[in-house]
Amino acid sequence: MKTVVKYKLAKVSTLILVTGFALVGCGAGSDKTSVELIQDMFTQISLKAQDYDYQRNEPSSRLPPEHTKPRGYKTEKYVTDPVGAGQNLQNPFPDGDEKALARGKYKYEIYCGICHGTQGHAADDSKLKVYIPLIPALTSDKVKGLRDGQIYHIITNGQGVMGSYAGQIQNPEDRWAIVKYIRTLK
Repeated sequence: MKTVVKYKLAKVSTLILVTGFALVGCGAGSDKTSVELIQDMFTQISLKAQDYDYQRNEPSSRLPPEHTKPRGYKTEKYVTDPVGAGQNLQNPFPDGDEKALARGKYKYEIYCGICHGTQGHAADDSKLKVYIPLIPALTSDKVKGLRDGQIYHIITNGQGVMGSYAGQIQNPEDRWAIVKYIRTLK
Protein backbone atom coordinates (compact mmCIF):
# COMPACT_ATOMS: atom_id res chain seq x y z
CA MET A 1 0.00 0.00 0.00
CA LYS A 2 2.87 2.33 0.75
CA THR A 3 4.29 1.78 -2.72
CA VAL A 4 0.95 2.67 -4.30
CA VAL A 5 0.80 5.90 -2.29
CA LYS A 6 4.40 6.70 -3.18
CA TYR A 7 3.64 5.97 -6.84
CA LYS A 8 0.53 8.21 -6.82
CA LEU A 9 2.45 10.92 -4.96
CA ALA A 10 5.28 10.76 -7.52
CA LYS A 11 2.76 10.82 -10.36
CA VAL A 12 0.91 13.84 -8.92
CA SER A 13 4.14 15.72 -8.16
CA THR A 14 5.42 15.04 -11.69
CA LEU A 15 2.14 16.28 -13.12
CA ILE A 16 2.31 19.42 -10.98
CA LEU A 17 5.94 19.98 -11.99
CA VAL A 18 5.20 19.56 -15.74
CA THR A 19 2.14 21.82 -15.45
CA GLY A 20 4.22 24.41 -13.61
CA PHE A 21 6.90 24.38 -16.35
CA ALA A 22 4.21 24.67 -19.01
CA LEU A 23 2.62 27.63 -17.28
CA VAL A 24 5.96 29.33 -16.78
CA GLY A 25 6.87 28.64 -20.41
CA CYS A 26 3.58 30.14 -21.61
CA GLY A 27 4.34 33.29 -19.67
CA ALA A 28 7.02 34.26 -22.21
CA GLY A 29 5.71 37.23 -24.16
CA SER A 30 6.94 38.90 -27.32
CA ASP A 31 9.59 40.72 -25.32
CA LYS A 32 10.93 37.49 -23.81
CA THR A 33 12.90 35.39 -26.25
CA SER A 34 13.45 31.70 -26.08
CA VAL A 35 16.84 30.00 -26.15
CA GLU A 36 19.04 31.51 -28.87
CA LEU A 37 20.82 28.83 -30.84
CA ILE A 38 22.43 31.38 -33.16
CA GLN A 39 23.53 34.49 -31.34
CA ASP A 40 21.95 37.85 -32.29
CA MET A 41 19.23 36.33 -34.48
CA PHE A 42 16.44 37.48 -32.19
CA THR A 43 17.97 40.78 -31.13
CA GLN A 44 19.43 42.02 -34.40
CA ILE A 45 19.36 45.72 -35.18
CA SER A 46 16.94 46.47 -37.99
CA LEU A 47 16.22 49.87 -39.48
CA LYS A 48 13.33 51.10 -41.57
CA ALA A 49 14.03 52.57 -45.00
CA GLN A 50 13.83 56.22 -43.91
CA ASP A 51 15.50 55.87 -40.48
CA TYR A 52 18.91 57.19 -39.53
CA ASP A 53 21.59 54.81 -38.29
CA TYR A 54 23.18 56.69 -35.39
CA GLN A 55 25.81 54.01 -34.77
CA ARG A 56 27.28 54.43 -38.25
CA ASN A 57 26.23 58.10 -38.52
CA GLU A 58 24.57 57.65 -41.92
CA PRO A 59 21.08 57.16 -43.37
CA SER A 60 19.83 53.60 -43.29
CA SER A 61 18.77 53.52 -46.94
CA ARG A 62 21.56 52.52 -49.25
CA LEU A 63 22.45 54.23 -52.47
CA PRO A 64 22.28 52.09 -55.60
CA PRO A 65 25.60 51.15 -57.18
CA GLU A 66 27.07 53.68 -59.57
CA HIS A 67 26.06 53.58 -63.26
CA THR A 68 22.97 51.44 -62.61
CA LYS A 69 19.51 52.21 -63.95
CA PRO A 70 16.12 50.93 -62.82
CA ARG A 71 14.18 48.60 -65.08
CA GLY A 72 12.28 50.40 -67.81
CA TYR A 73 14.36 53.58 -67.40
CA LYS A 74 14.79 55.61 -70.56
CA THR A 75 17.38 58.33 -70.69
CA GLU A 76 16.11 61.76 -71.66
CA LYS A 77 18.70 63.14 -74.09
CA TYR A 78 17.71 66.80 -74.04
CA VAL A 79 17.05 67.49 -70.35
CA THR A 80 19.07 70.70 -70.38
CA ASP A 81 18.91 71.47 -74.11
CA PRO A 82 15.51 72.78 -75.26
CA VAL A 83 16.92 74.01 -78.57
CA GLY A 84 18.38 70.59 -79.31
CA ALA A 85 15.04 69.03 -78.39
CA GLY A 86 13.29 71.35 -80.82
CA GLN A 87 15.68 70.47 -83.62
CA ASN A 88 15.89 66.72 -83.09
CA LEU A 89 12.60 65.52 -81.59
CA GLN A 90 9.78 64.90 -84.04
CA ASN A 91 6.10 64.43 -83.22
CA PRO A 92 5.20 60.79 -84.01
CA PHE A 93 1.59 61.70 -84.83
CA PRO A 94 0.91 62.81 -88.42
CA ASP A 95 -1.10 65.94 -89.21
CA GLY A 96 -4.85 65.34 -89.17
CA ASP A 97 -4.73 62.36 -86.81
CA GLU A 98 -8.14 62.70 -85.14
CA LYS A 99 -7.44 60.10 -82.45
CA ALA A 100 -4.28 61.96 -81.40
CA LEU A 101 -6.18 65.28 -81.30
CA ALA A 102 -8.96 63.80 -79.16
CA ARG A 103 -6.42 62.20 -76.84
CA GLY A 104 -4.44 65.46 -76.67
CA LYS A 105 -7.56 67.51 -75.91
CA TYR A 106 -8.58 65.11 -73.15
CA LYS A 107 -5.15 65.19 -71.51
CA TYR A 108 -4.81 68.96 -72.03
CA GLU A 109 -8.08 69.62 -70.21
CA ILE A 110 -6.95 67.48 -67.29
CA TYR A 111 -3.38 68.70 -66.87
CA CYS A 112 -2.90 71.96 -68.77
CA GLY A 113 -6.28 73.69 -68.89
CA ILE A 114 -6.24 74.52 -65.19
CA CYS A 115 -3.47 77.09 -65.74
CA HIS A 116 -3.44 77.81 -69.47
CA GLY A 117 -7.23 77.99 -69.79
CA THR A 118 -9.51 75.77 -71.82
CA GLN A 119 -8.80 77.71 -75.03
CA GLY A 120 -5.09 78.22 -74.36
CA HIS A 121 -5.07 81.98 -73.74
CA ALA A 122 -4.53 82.15 -70.01
CA ALA A 123 -3.32 85.76 -70.11
CA ASP A 124 -6.78 86.82 -71.36
CA ASP A 125 -8.65 84.84 -68.70
CA SER A 126 -9.35 87.34 -65.90
CA LYS A 127 -9.47 84.69 -63.14
CA LEU A 128 -6.10 83.21 -64.01
CA LYS A 129 -4.44 86.60 -64.61
CA VAL A 130 -4.96 87.57 -60.98
CA TYR A 131 -3.48 84.38 -59.53
CA ILE A 132 -0.83 83.40 -62.05
CA PRO A 133 0.36 86.38 -64.12
CA LEU A 134 3.40 84.63 -65.62
CA ILE A 135 1.58 81.95 -67.62
CA PRO A 136 1.97 82.53 -71.36
CA ALA A 137 -0.96 82.21 -73.70
CA LEU A 138 -0.54 79.12 -75.86
CA THR A 139 -2.12 81.03 -78.74
CA SER A 140 0.63 83.71 -78.70
CA ASP A 141 3.13 84.15 -81.52
CA LYS A 142 5.96 83.16 -79.17
CA VAL A 143 4.45 79.72 -78.48
CA LYS A 144 3.40 79.26 -82.10
CA GLY A 145 7.03 79.92 -83.07
CA LEU A 146 8.27 77.04 -80.94
CA ARG A 147 8.89 73.69 -82.57
CA ASP A 148 7.00 70.61 -81.47
CA GLY A 149 10.11 69.21 -79.79
CA GLN A 150 10.52 72.37 -77.71
CA ILE A 151 6.91 72.24 -76.47
CA TYR A 152 7.35 68.55 -75.69
CA HIS A 153 10.55 69.43 -73.82
CA ILE A 154 8.71 72.08 -71.76
CA ILE A 155 5.94 69.63 -70.83
CA THR A 156 8.50 66.95 -69.93
CA ASN A 157 11.08 69.04 -68.05
CA GLY A 158 9.28 72.27 -67.17
CA GLN A 159 10.28 75.86 -67.81
CA GLY A 160 10.09 79.03 -65.71
CA VAL A 161 7.39 78.70 -63.04
CA MET A 162 6.00 75.55 -64.66
CA GLY A 163 7.41 72.36 -63.22
CA SER A 164 7.92 69.07 -65.01
CA TYR A 165 4.79 67.14 -65.94
CA ALA A 166 6.64 63.92 -66.78
CA GLY A 167 5.47 62.46 -63.46
CA GLN A 168 1.81 63.22 -64.12
CA ILE A 169 1.78 62.57 -67.87
CA GLN A 170 3.97 59.48 -67.82
CA ASN A 171 3.24 58.22 -71.32
CA PRO A 172 5.35 60.16 -73.88
CA GLU A 173 2.65 59.62 -76.51
CA ASP A 174 0.20 61.55 -74.33
CA ARG A 175 2.64 64.47 -74.21
CA TRP A 176 3.02 64.38 -78.00
CA ALA A 177 -0.77 64.29 -78.35
CA ILE A 178 -1.01 67.42 -76.16
CA VAL A 179 1.53 69.14 -78.41
CA LYS A 180 -0.59 68.17 -81.43
CA TYR A 181 -3.68 69.62 -79.72
CA ILE A 182 -1.89 72.87 -78.73
CA ARG A 183 -1.18 73.43 -82.42
CA THR A 184 -4.93 73.50 -83.11
CA LEU A 185 -5.70 76.23 -80.54
CA LYS A 186 -6.64 79.62 -82.02
